[in-house]
Amino acid sequence: MRNRDRAESTRIKEIISNLPYTNIAIVLLLLGMASFIYTAQRGLESIEQIKLHNDAARSALQNSILLTETMSLLKDVESGQRGFIITGDDAFLAPYKEAREQFGETYRQLITVLESDDRDTRYSHDHLDHLVMARIQHAAYLIDERRNKGEVILQNASLFVEGKLIMDKIRDEIGQLQADQMAFSDRSTQLAREVQRQSFNLNYWISISATLLMLLLAVLLIREKRIRDQAQEKLRRINITLEERIDERTAQLQTALQRIQTFAIEQEESIESERRRLAREVHDQLGQVFTSLKLVMLGVKDAPPEVVKEKLEEFTQLLDEGIVVSRRISSELRPALLDDFGLAAAVEHYAQQYCKRGGPKMTVVIEHDSVLTALQANQLFRILQEAATNILRHAKADSILVEGGLDEHEQYRFAITDNGIGPQPIRSDASGVRNMRERAALAGGNFQFGPAARKGTMIVVTLPVHVEEHA
Repeated sequence: MRNRDRAESTRIKEIISNLPYTNIAIVLLLLGMASFIYTAQRGLESIEQIKLHNDAARSALQNSILLTETMSLLKDVESGQRGFIITGDDAFLAPYKEAREQFGETYRQLITVLESDDRDTRYSHDHLDHLVMARIQHAAYLIDERRNKGEVILQNASLFVEGKLIMDKIRDEIGQLQADQMAFSDRSTQLAREVQRQSFNLNYWISISATLLMLLLAVLLIREKRIRDQAQEKLRRINITLEERIDERTAQLQTALQRIQTFAIEQEESIESERRRLAREVHDQLGQVFTSLKLVMLGVKDAPPEVVKEKLEEFTQLLDEGIVVSRRISSELRPALLDDFGLAAAVEHYAQQYCKRGGPKMTVVIEHDSVLTALQANQLFRILQEAATNILRHAKADSILVEGGLDEHEQYRFAITDNGIGPQPIRSDASGVRNMRERAALAGGNFQFGPAARKGTMIVVTLPVHVEEHA
């Protein structure tokens, strides 16, 4: 029990030290930090994308303004040229001249931004260049014609139609460019808003997720604390009861020691009683044989031959009787068959001698005794002797069945069954059953004592064996 308590205490300490919630909490904390870092990174990327889209929209608006300025300058060129042609007054050429001076720089800026456009559909300005140059040259040509020919050119309407057609083409070209720039500006603005919306949604959901992670982290930490407190409380209770269990175990060991001491004393008394019995056997039987031998030897002295022959026959009979007595005493001390031929042979021989001494008929069915160790075989034989003595004294039985063999659990089962009156109340000073139980425990087995299935008493001893040795 103490080892179990120590194992339980060690297990609880391992549980406390290996609680998984700490690692989970660390993982959740890292996930929360990673989510915030990811949010910040995506926020920076979103800001950069919004800036790029806004810059693109602003650039498109600036391009549209340049296109408007370009168109306005061309209109000034046209209106100045028209006023001079109609009136012939140089004062009307002021807008024309001013527009010509500003047009070159403005148009170069326009072409530069159009060429620097990084969109896939970059605008080709060759056609616009041709139209612009044609319109400016046509205006200069009309002004020169007005100076040289006077009001006569007013009668040639085709000259004015050509300029108007060129101007209409320029308006269409620049109008298309302005529409493209405004559409691009609108798309860029829409993309900036979409990025802003995605960034907001991302920040919103990541914030929600991070909040949930923090809540889960708090729950796990609280749960870990509760489990740790419970484990520590259980460990404290185990430590409190450990001494009590140690005292209880000590008392059990003392009781077991007393049982062993009692068994040893009883065994010593049994051995001493057996010695006295053997001493009486030797004195009464062997002593009688030797005394008779001595008398025979004395009778042979100075006897006639026929008497000597008779005395020699009597002497031989006495020697045979002495040999039988010595063998019986030796067998009762420890049967030689047990060492030489195993438990089955020793029990068969004991059954024969038991019946000859007036005991009930003993039937022996023993198998697989080779799997038994010498200690196990000896203890089973001693248990049989003890049981047979008790049956002879108390059971009033006329038959005994002794069985031995491997059971279905690969253990050796040794059973002694009689058909007597069955188990009776055991006296407090009775040692027979206790001795058999102690011998079974000494052999490492279990002992059962109780009524037989039909009639009488049954003793069962179960021993663990190494079946592979038998195989």
